[in-house]
Amino acid sequence: MQTDSKISVFGGTGLVGSSIIRELKKQGYLNIDAPRSNELNLLDKLQVDEYFKTKEPEFVFMVAGLVGGIYGNSKRPADFLYQNSIMILNILEAIKNFSPKTKILFTGSTCIYPKENPQPINEDRFMAGRLEETNKGYAVAKGLGVVACQLYRQQYNINAIALMPTNMYGPNDTYDLENGHMIPSLIKKFVEAKKNKSPLTFWGTGTPRREALYVDDTADACIYLMNNYNEAEIVNIGTGFDYSIKEFITILEEVIDYKGEIIWDTTKPDGTLEKRTDITRLKSIMPDFSPRSFKDGLRETLKADFGWEEENGVK
Repeated sequence: MQTDSKISVFGGTGLVGSSIIRELKKQGYLNIDAPRSNELNLLDKLQVDEYFKTKEPEFVFMVAGLVGGIYGNSKRPADFLYQNSIMILNILEAIKNFSPKTKILFTGSTCIYPKENPQPINEDRFMAGRLEETNKGYAVAKGLGVVACQLYRQQYNINAIALMPTNMYGPNDTYDLENGHMIPSLIKKFVEAKKNKSPLTFWGTGTPRREALYVDDTADACIYLMNNYNEAEIVNIGTGFDYSIKEFITILEEVIDYKGEIIWDTTKPDGTLEKRTDITRLKSIMPDFSPRSFKDGLRETLKADFGWEEENGVK
């Protein structure tokens, strides 16, 4: 990409999209179009066709989608399947028909991998086993997007690359306690518990381990790969390290300076014990990739979204 290249970001108001736009601007890119859903409905093929016919963007970051946690996926599984599938298919068809020189970067999710995996999870695990039932619709749609990128590359020579980010958090998240993901939900719970001086209850023993990737590190990797990667193979974006749930809780207690009671309800299940991505392929392409620690990312998130550095003295 050149600083004046025509760049489109689909999903620019979301967690990842807004971060990509911030990072693009920091790096001097000037010609960025980020249409909102009321300006471009990615579910409407005619609108998508018209966009690519008239705009002919040189580079597209496709990070839009219907997203949610276990609750949202369980309540609307067909919506997650349909909407996430149709959006990427509409875009690839439009590129093929009206803007074949466009390069597209598609972000999926590590939920495309089977429920059971050797740790860490490498890219070869795609389509190697049964999916987790609780988010099957979303996972199938994201997997379809990966295959679609590969097949449009194979048949029509579309330069489509697919990246699989792990669990993310950071500025501009929704902090939805019902539909959100683990880390932003934990942050919101701690912020509210400190404000209300109330105890916190967490499920299980706290021993399962999870990754947590600060969203600006994801954006850095996406921009780098857009500039330096042109292959069909998917690429994980993760941290290369993980924490136990208890370690996450301890870090949150320390940084937020929470003094209330922590209760572990061990009658509730732990869930999957470990889910960590192998980022060997990413590091081979981007040797300097060095994601920040959860503590550092948490401080930046609290400052950006809650103003806590000034008001609360984040530690």
